[in-house]
Order: sequence, then C-alpha cells, then structure tokens
Amino acid sequence: MFLHTVAFACGGSALRARPQQTTNEPAPAVTKVEPPGWWVGLTAEVMLLLSGHDLEATHVGCNLPTLRVSRTQAAAGGNYLFIWMQIGAGTKSGTAVCRITAPKGATAFELPLAVRAPTLGKFQGLSQNDVMYLIMPDRFANGDPTNDEPAGSPGSQDRSKPRAYHGGDLLGIQNHLPYLKDLGVNTLWLTPMVKNGATEDYHGYGAVDLYAVDPHLGALQDYQNLVAAAHQQGMKIVFDVVPNHVGPKHPWLSNPPLPDWFHGTGQHHIDSFSPLKGSFYGKAGGQAVGNDLFESLIDPHVPVGMKRNLTEGWFLGILPDMNTENPLVQQYLLQNSIWWAEISGLDGYRVDTFPYVGRKFWANWHTGLRRLYPFLTTIGEVFHPDPSVTSFFAGGVRRYDGIDSGLSTVFDFPMFFTLRDVLLRGASTGRIADVLRQDSSYPRPEVLVPFFANHDVPRFASAQGSSPAKLKLAFGLILALRGIPEIYYGDEIGMPGGGDPDNRRDFPGGWIGDANDAFTESGRTRGQQEIFSYVQALLKLRRQHPALRTGQLWHLASDESSYVFARESEEERVVVAFNNADQSREVQIPLADTPAQKAMEMALLFGPAKATLAGSEIRITMPAQSLSIFTLN
Repeated sequence: MFLHTVAFACGGSALRARPQQTTNEPAPAVTKVEPPGWWVGLTAEVMLLLSGHDLEATHVGCNLPTLRVSRTQAAAGGNYLFIWMQIGAGTKSGTAVCRITAPKGATAFELPLAVRAPTLGKFQGLSQNDVMYLIMPDRFANGDPTNDEPAGSPGSQDRSKPRAYHGGDLLGIQNHLPYLKDLGVNTLWLTPMVKNGATEDYHGYGAVDLYAVDPHLGALQDYQNLVAAAHQQGMKIVFDVVPNHVGPKHPWLSNPPLPDWFHGTGQHHIDSFSPLKGSFYGKAGGQAVGNDLFESLIDPHVPVGMKRNLTEGWFLGILPDMNTENPLVQQYLLQNSIWWAEISGLDGYRVDTFPYVGRKFWANWHTGLRRLYPFLTTIGEVFHPDPSVTSFFAGGVRRYDGIDSGLSTVFDFPMFFTLRDVLLRGASTGRIADVLRQDSSYPRPEVLVPFFANHDVPRFASAQGSSPAKLKLAFGLILALRGIPEIYYGDEIGMPGGGDPDNRRDFPGGWIGDANDAFTESGRTRGQQEIFSYVQALLKLRRQHPALRTGQLWHLASDESSYVFARESEEERVVVAFNNADQSREVQIPLADTPAQKAMEMALLFGPAKATLAGSEIRITMPAQSLSIFTLN
C-alpha cells in the first residue's frame, strides 16, 4: 500500500516536496524544493534547488541510507541552497526526509521518490506518419469553469478582452479529442502550460514556476490525464519548452539564485535584437523585416560582439534571459525537461526561440534527454525565410563551430514564407521548388515541419489576398509535401483573425452559450463545413497512401503558376498537380528518366484536374486555383 501511495504521489497533482518550517525566526526555513520529486533508477544524481532563508548549510543528511549528499552550495545570502543528491542503486520508493543544519539552526524538507511508471506507449517521438495540431489551451475549450479565476488571480478571465484569460483549459482539450480524431490529426502541440504570472500571460510564455501547471488551465493531474487519454486514442503530445527565458514576474528576477543566473539584470541588460542591419549581408533596405538576423549566428566570420544580443539579450527587451552558459542553469533546465517527460509520458518537445540559446547548451541538453528518452522528438523554432539559415540549427551534423545541436528537426519557416508569398502575393510558384531544392542542406529533410500558420502570425483566412480557395490550396500543399505537417487550431474551419492577439480567438463552441458549435457538423456554417470536409478528406487520403507520408519527392514540372511533383514509396507512386493561376492550365510532362516513366495508367484520387497518359508523357488539365492528386499504376 505504501509503494502504491508514493507512486501515485509522484505521478499526480499531489507531487510536491513538503517543506518543513520552524516557527522560531530567524531559524532556517525551506519554502520550495525543485524538482518537487524524483524517481529511483532514473538518474544516479539529482540537483535540488531549495528556496527559503538562512539556508547556509553546514550539513545535509537524509533518513534513507542509500541517499548521499555529495555537495551543497548556498547562494543569495542563504535564500537558496543547491544540493547534489546521489541516489544509490538500492534506493526504495518512499519519501525522503532530509535535515539541514545551518549556523542559525536546523530545518528539514521532504522529497518523494517514486518507482518509474511503465514506459510502453510513452516518449514515442514523431514520424512522417504524424500530423501536428497546434492548440493554445486558453482559447480552445473551457472544460472546467471552476478554474477560470483561480485563487490569486481575481478578475483575470474576461472573454471580451483579447489579451485576458478566456477560460480554455486542459480538460477542454481532452473533452474534444474525438473531434480531433475525426478531423484526422494525431499529434497535439500545446503552447506552454506552466504557471504564468501576469493577467495577460494567457499564451504561456511568461513563466513564474517551471514546475507547476498554470491554475487557469487545471492541475498537473489534468495534464497527465490528457496525455494518457491522447495515448489511448493513438495520439501524441508535444510540450512547448522555453529554456531561453522566463516571465518578468518570476520571483528569480528580484532574487536570482546566483548573480549570473540571468544574462544581465532587470536594471542592466541588453535586448535580443541584432545590432546588424540587413544591409550588412546585402539585403535591400526600406523593407519591413519579420525575422531577426540569424545570419550572424551561422557566419563563421562574425565576432562574438556582433551576435551577443541574439544569444544573451532579453527577448523583446522584456523577458529575462537565462544564462545557459552557467552549468547550474544548464542542469536545472535539463532536469526540468526530464521531470515533465517522466511525470507525463509526453512524446516530444517544441523548442521555443531556439537560435537565441547558445549551441553548447543545446548539445548538452539533447545528450541528457536522449540518454533517457532516445526516441523523443525535438522541433526547433527558427523564424527565418532562408533554408541556409534554418538548416544550420538542425542536429545530426557538426557545424563550423564543431557542435551538433542534437535537434531532431525544425519548423519549415522557409516554406511558410514561400507559401504565403505564392498564394497571397502572387509570387512565382517556382519558388516552392526552390525551397525544396535546398533540402540538401538538412540532415533529415523528410522530417521537416511544413505549415502555413501558427500563433505568431495573422490568420491565413484574414490575410490580404486570401480566399476559401486559397486556404484549401495551403492545406493541400502542406499535406502533400514531404515532412510532418502542422495545422493551427481553427484553420480547418477558416477561422478569421489579424495580428496578435486577434489571431488567437476562441474556438467557436468551446464555451457554453457560444452562438455556434464548430466542434459538430450541425454547428458549423456551410463555409466552415466546406473547409473542414476538404481538410478531413486530405488527411484521410494521407493516411491511406504511404507515398503521401513517406514517399520520396520528385519534381516533375515547375513554372510561374504551377508545380507538379511525384511522391514515390515502395508501395506506390502518386502525382500532385498544383495550379495557382486564375485560369485553367494544361501541362505536358515527359516521363522519360522519371519515377513515372513505367506508368501504365493514372487514376484521380483527389481534386478536379484531369490527366491522361499519352505515350511517354502525362497531360494534365488543371482548373484555376486547384490541387489534385493522382495515383500511378
């Protein structure tokens, strides 16, 4: 019974190290222990960060003989105590009680140690068979109204204010797993759900506690339940991790564990904007730039001073930048990621603001993670339109600095920028082939993550030049190209929205009293259902045809307004024909020396185009603004 109770405590919302305080001030006191628990057999040692006061320990000992404190380090005048605890091979599950002796007295803290849960079906990683669906939990569905205004956050929920909390939560996502399953996605990426500090931090990127679920979204048990329920449905969960920074209201800002815990201080720091201008690399001036100049980070000729802002500056000049060169910061952040993986069984990490963190940190972080979770996928955010830049950050190869970042893959931002330029601004369709041409820069281009929208850019449906037909084409391309596609919540029903925060509207039907419930077919408008059915059919086709998931991509034809390509797997070959012109197009494609050269017949799988095999060439008639898919036999 004892073993069962402890295992539950380390696997549910009850998990926390209970600090023991004395009442005789100024005797030492422990107010927080991070991590709040650990697992026997997971690692040989864990570094604890204790918060409190008067913690200048002269001795720390625990009641379990297999636990040994190898060293301690008091910091910030005794407000913090680092403890390196070795967990012997014979350690049993239970709650360790450890006593701290300090000059002003003694205190104690508790640390639950649990048996690891079975790992089958967890830490799966992602593959080309997956389709990712990005959810902002506060804006998807309200499953538990009782957490809309948690204790300590009165007045924080107001759906009439676009930057306030709206009440969506983890239970709301779990309740709508059947909708997501019916749509055809199988991997959920949730924006950060750790505890945030400001009334406008609904987005999750302003952390004040890296070991707690934000109470607006639920409790730790709710996250564990969501992951378990998703796994039961054959779905995966990607956690949004942010080692680059914390929120400006984090208690560390006024009382950091170490003087160099951050790059700079609240009063004295640099911002994250590159000091270099685009003209440094010959880019045309006078144009709006939507990305930082990451070119300097991949340039072997740039001195440190020219790129320090990017790797040591406070993001947007506001968010405290973690000093990831500090070994204790490195260990803290690695253990935090291990804890979230172990406590929940998640399948991958989306890594926020990846280039802004030093590459040595990423190499060490990935090494530590993969030692325990070899299949875990990490996807880096590198917000840049140039494949020569984005590919530099992908792992699997040592770059000029001798470092392999270890990163599994990156979001295909070059394809994102290109698709929007082609579909919305009339750019040459041939630019799609030009982006794909540079796949040779990536160690594993087949697992890039193509997308046309996310939470940081205006909704596609509301962008100038958009239309329902263009939105369908965007879906058709990302679901037919190589990689692991990502869909932004609500785009499957054509949700509108401008820039942040208008691009983060509530999903219709996620709240009691909503005018329509787009989670159901009967609740969707005709226009919403038309787009939903289109996306659903494409996703079904992708599941049914291995070539659309894992097939090698081959160019067949490309010009100003059309792009035709093949996907070839061991099982089959398909041809995808995309026409971006306002009028129909007919193309004739020679088949000699292509994967289609032995084709005997073509059959339409999807779309309105018509095709015939005539001798040694394909003739395809493509209606205006259309995407069609054929199978070759």
